Amino acid sequence: MRHYSGFSEIRRRTILKSLIWRIIGVIWTWIGAYFIILIVPPTWKNAAVIATLIVIYHHSTRMVMYYFYERLWISISWGRYDSEQGSFQVMSMHDKLIWIIGSSVGIGVIFFLIFYVAPLIKKLTA
Repeated sequence: MRHYSGFSEIRRRTILKSLIWRIIGVIWTWIGAYFIILIVPPTWKNAAVIATLIVIYHHSTRMVMYYFYERLWISISWGRYDSEQGSFQVMSMHDKLIWIIGSSVGIGVIFFLIFYVAPLIKKLTA
């Protein structure tokens, strides 16, 4: 259990939030870097330019994404302490459905990147 800012949450909630944020970050950065590499003209293609564009893309978009990510988590009661009931909230059926759909989409995106997009990159760079 973790206490801060007037409420507490179970460790599973904190771990899950962290893992999901990492997965979102890896996918988002990979997609952005891929498109930056495709879009940058050949005369600009050097490590410093590519790295700078990726950093600008990554930090400017992730700040906005994190705001909405946290707002979404505030709306999920699972794993937070309910002071009225004196206990931690269990996951509702609605939350379970959202998790199943979200997990399925996330796994689908990862497999799409690995099995469809990665071979395309190999063809383009070969």
